[in-house]
Amino acid sequence: MPYIIIITIILFFLLVFLFITHFNNEAKTYTNNIDNAKEILTFISVKNYDNELINIINTTKISGIIINIDNLDIDTLYNIIKTIKRNINRKIFIALDQDYKSTYNIAYYQKFKVYPSYIGERKSEEYAYRISYERALKLKSLGINMILSPICNTYCNEKSHLKENIFTNDKILASRLIYQTVKAQKDAGIITALKYFPKYYDDELYINEEIKNPETILDNRETFLAGIKANADIIVMSHIKNADKYRDFLINNMKFKGIIMTDYINDSKNIISYGINVFSYNYYKNKNIKNMIENNLQETDLEVCSKVLKLIERL
Repeated sequence: MPYIIIITIILFFLLVFLFITHFNNEAKTYTNNIDNAKEILTFISVKNYDNELINIINTTKISGIIINIDNLDIDTLYNIIKTIKRNINRKIFIALDQDYKSTYNIAYYQKFKVYPSYIGERKSEEYAYRISYERALKLKSLGINMILSPICNTYCNEKSHLKENIFTNDKILASRLIYQTVKAQKDAGIITALKYFPKYYDDELYINEEIKNPETILDNRETFLAGIKANADIIVMSHIKNADKYRDFLINNMKFKGIIMTDYINDSKNIISYGINVFSYNYYKNKNIKNMIENNLQETDLEVCSKVLKLIERL
């Protein structure tokens, strides 16, 4: 009997040792793969295409771009992505933003555009899945590997440009449609980012830092939880003065295990160190973007870097 106890103890410590060794080796692997963590966790928003874009992608080693070109047609999008891929020698996120109306017409040549509000009127989970799956497959065939969709909010100003991008103000129905949309995009192999947490505030994303409890302004817990349950990869956070509080709420209260991403940043006030920072078109046009990234971003979270690298491996 004593021998059995001794052998059991030895095996236990051996397993602990192997686990720690594996964890350390994995951490070292991720660290070695990160040339510059500040740049790994950076996206830029692209309003139009020019040769400077390729130079910025190659010299800053950013993680990805978000295409925000108005009146975008399928052929233009295809040619932009083809040119980008031809001139860079690494994988990057190439994302499309849902807010732009042309996004909804890319996979369809009909006169109408299939907006979420239209899907909401149909009240069909099967229809929501089919439309999202077909669109995601089409986008993927063009070279898009990520989409900022769906919007999980159920409220906006009546004059807001988001009005057609919101499924419905029926929270239960919206949750079901959001779940099917995320599932469809994931099934099609598209990385998915939910928007806007905690809410899109009166058409202004800036939320007062004096708010003590994030849940008091959260637009709708159920819809965001539906997207999280469907394994959304990323959640886009509104511009918040005290973003740490909302990050903690997402992770600890809502059990989100993915990556947090900012909305478009126009200054250094909303930069975060624990997720992906998205610089707006104004930063992209600034020739000193590399210096701005290095000077404004603080030391980033290695765990978040590893999550981003795992997503890049899937591209």
